[in-house]
Amino acid sequence: MFMRKYIAEFLGTFILVFVGTGSVVYSSATAQSPLTIGLAFGLALMVAIYAFGHISGGHFNPAVSLSMAIQKRLSWLDFAWYVVAQLLGAIVASAAVLGGVASYLKTSTVTQALSGQKMSVKQFIDLAGMGQTNFTDGQGISAFAFEFGLTFLFVLVISIVTKLANVPAPVVIGLFLAVLIIVALPITGGAFNPARALSPAIFVQGKALTNVWVYIVADLLGGVLAAFVANFFNSKSEAPATQD
Repeated sequence: MFMRKYIAEFLGTFILVFVGTGSVVYSSATAQSPLTIGLAFGLALMVAIYAFGHISGGHFNPAVSLSMAIQKRLSWLDFAWYVVAQLLGAIVASAAVLGGVASYLKTSTVTQALSGQKMSVKQFIDLAGMGQTNFTDGQGISAFAFEFGLTFLFVLVISIVTKLANVPAPVVIGLFLAVLIIVALPITGGAFNPARALSPAIFVQGKALTNVWVYIVADLLGGVLAAFVANFFNSKSEAPATQD
């Protein structure tokens, strides 16, 4: 039965990455709205937390799991397996998105956009991508700072609201992720999650894969800082009822 929480993390991460990046990939032939993309990620996360949060805690993000381990709300052994499950879930999700591209290219929306011309899956991926996060050349430092700062805020909010009673934590977390992604889309693409950043980069490679270390390091460090700040706030909390 101990495998249930790892499977839950796999499935929850799959939902987050498949729905979120899928909303980017499968709207490539139409005008993409930051609001639509942000809500796709945020609502997917909210649903995944409601579905699997009672089993695993609903992390679906190595930065969140690292923060919870530092806060002693997750064992280090579970942390290691959570990360494995999250990475596998994200990679399988990106593979599933890629698998749907051939069908997407046959839709009327795409054929009209191409004026009847043919496009291979590889050509599409080279042009439209896989919903990967990236930043403009020469902006590595600002991208790092942006991802670090917003991941810190995201994980801090998660760490605090999941300790409060009578707060719909999945709703708060999902909506906050949506807002952060809308803000970050033009700058970094808004990962705040090493697994979400890595999985599509593996498939598109190129600059996205070269630059993915920025997201991995910045997001994990943001989670680390959030853990210490959350411990400070939670230790000072006067709320009589809390939940782990």
